[in-house]
Amino acid sequence: MLDQKVHVLGDDDIVLMLGLLGIDGTVIETGDSFLEKFKTLIKDTSIGMIIIGLQLSPADYDFLLNFKFIHKSPLIFILPDVFQHDVDKGDVMKNKIFEAIGNIIS
Repeated sequence: MLDQKVHVLGDDDIVLMLGLLGIDGTVIETGDSFLEKFKTLIKDTSIGMIIIGLQLSPADYDFLLNFKFIHKSPLIFILPDVFQHDVDKGDVMKNKIFEAIGNIIS
């Protein structure tokens, strides 16, 4: 991944903050534009990691989880909302993984 780029999808603050670190990004205004931009980015083989810094719908989380089951690259990292009360309980991806493990075990 040394020669690949990182791209962030998020709200104004996240894109600006990571932009100051030299990371390219796109401000996402609506939920519909997230999936459109994400699908465009995954076609770009120069992108090795996509950071997501915004609230997503349950359908978007399902799409991302299914995408990761099938594809190794790019790496997808979802920034937690650190200002959220009980941030650990609100981690949708972690909860989906625990749920899937529970279904396999039981």
